[in-house]
Amino acid sequence: MRTDIQTVGFDADQDLLNFVNDRIKHLAQLESRITGVDVYLKSVKDDRNDTKVAEIKIFLPGPTLYADYQSDSYRESVMEAVDKVKRQLLRRKELQNEKRP
Repeated sequence: MRTDIQTVGFDADQDLLNFVNDRIKHLAQLESRITGVDVYLKSVKDDRNDTKVAEIKIFLPGPTLYADYQSDSYRESVMEAVDKVKRQLLRRKELQNEKRP
């Protein structure tokens, strides 16, 4: 599985990169057919402060799965985005199992 982490407008420290990789590994345990994962971390300025955004794209046979989340910290954004993609993967598995006789 190919994992690509891109940071927009800042340089991520190794601790944050390790955290993201650890969360992505949990997704690989749910679905073995994942061919790649793209993670985009960026900071968006709003009225009060910087909002941290995490976007995750999961590539596997069939449609690409996508989730994003905004919060005050990158860790929270990554955890919530991974949870969204995890729910999509589980729902996809349920639908595939229902179609099988």
